[in-house]
Amino acid sequence: MTTPRRCHVVVIEDSADIREALQEVLTDEGYSVSVASNGLEGYKLLSAIRRPCLILLDWVMPVVDGREFLVRLRADPTLAALPVLVLTACTIDPAPQGVQGLLYKPMDLDVLLAAIDRHCPAVDAFIP
Repeated sequence: MTTPRRCHVVVIEDSADIREALQEVLTDEGYSVSVASNGLEGYKLLSAIRRPCLILLDWVMPVVDGREFLVRLRADPTLAALPVLVLTACTIDPAPQGVQGLLYKPMDLDVLLAAIDRHCPAVDAFIP
């Protein structure tokens, strides 16, 4: 019997430790995961992979930060509708417009997985 797979999640995070931990946890939960270390790398990645069900976006990063990534994402008609959850250790007030949620680091794993699950329902087949 094959275990049902879940949708694809993109993690854009400059901290290698956090990026790798998120990738490991999400993979263990059955998600397909792609990672990028900054917003520019993440934006380029989106054009090379299948459409993700969700983007987990760090807010403070070098090269292209979360704010600039969102500007680019929302300006691209092929990507503008993708849901984004912002992950940050900084206080952001008000929360960025055009995102589906804001989670503060360190994150409660159950809260993170519940937020992801709202955008990435279980599917019966995995399509690469």
